[in-house]
Amino acid sequence: MRILSHYFVARFLGLFSTVLVAAFLMLATIELVLNFDDLSGFGSPTSGPEGAALLDAFRYLWVRLASYYLADLLPLASFIATFITFAWAGRSMEILAVQAGGVRLLRIVLPVLAAALILSFAAAILHETLILHARQIWSSETPGSHDQPDFGRKAFWYHKGRTITNITSADLESRTLRGVEIFERGPKGTVIRVVRVDRVQISSDGVWHLEKAAVWTFDPEDPTARPRLEENISMALNLDALHGNVLLGADPGILTLPALAEYLEADPRDTSSNLRRLRSLYHERLSHPWLVLVFSWLALPFALRVDQRGLFGGPAVAAVATLGVFFLVQSAGTTMSRQELLPIGLTPWLAIGLVLLGTAIALRRQPF
Repeated sequence: MRILSHYFVARFLGLFSTVLVAAFLMLATIELVLNFDDLSGFGSPTSGPEGAALLDAFRYLWVRLASYYLADLLPLASFIATFITFAWAGRSMEILAVQAGGVRLLRIVLPVLAAALILSFAAAILHETLILHARQIWSSETPGSHDQPDFGRKAFWYHKGRTITNITSADLESRTLRGVEIFERGPKGTVIRVVRVDRVQISSDGVWHLEKAAVWTFDPEDPTARPRLEENISMALNLDALHGNVLLGADPGILTLPALAEYLEADPRDTSSNLRRLRSLYHERLSHPWLVLVFSWLALPFALRVDQRGLFGGPAVAAVATLGVFFLVQSAGTTMSRQELLPIGLTPWLAIGLVLLGTAIALRRQPF
């Protein structure tokens, strides 16, 4: 019995790896054809030695594929691998032989689902390490996205030149920064001035307008000297050269899940629409790795419809159509939740629940 279980698990894992590699190769080819010109603007210049240019191309492809496609490829690979594993077994009469030998179908299905569960745990780790890191690299190195803020706990930091800025929250619609601390360093790297203000208004030309700011000025020649404090200061800082508008596009969505949870719990004074987007994104990211297991479960009723006649067409078309409906419902639910028509965070979990329930109903006639 253990050998039989290992047989099906090995087939599932082999197909999962094959589908994943094949999809990566196909997508890499498409990316090279469609976005070949983007290679020159990614990372280090490609005009150097041929070997360096080749490494840049591989790095571009890996970051692009990992950040844009890997998260979705994992559950799709699980679905295809489960479907082929049991559809193949049905066509070659392996399932019939197993049942004729007195072995319950559940004994070969559960090990495959257990393998899918382990892959879900692995996907959860990949989402918060490799995939998230690739998204951060892509965000920071693609043309027009340089000098992105580095988010921290309940705030984010922005470093450019001799100025380091800590910002609690950014409102894109009103072009406002809140809870701002500006640290200015001298030529020797020592802090010569600290500006703290509750609110900064950024004009269209990049000038920062500060009202009622507290300013501490330090003597760079005498570190032990007491700083000079000025309060209720109004000033305008021309930070256009520092690409100040980048701060308005700061996206906490590239934080890790624990850090994003802290950011949301801090209740930053942000636009309500942006908060809804971030909370929705949090639940999407939290639920997405478990689609590896959910899609494996979803593939079962379609795969087990294939028998010794080997008619793959009907079950395969029905499976693809069901996946299409799942993504359509999920996308519509996400849009409705961001428009406050549905509770935030409900859609991904509801979609998973519907899949689990619907698949259980579809499998009720199977002789498990």
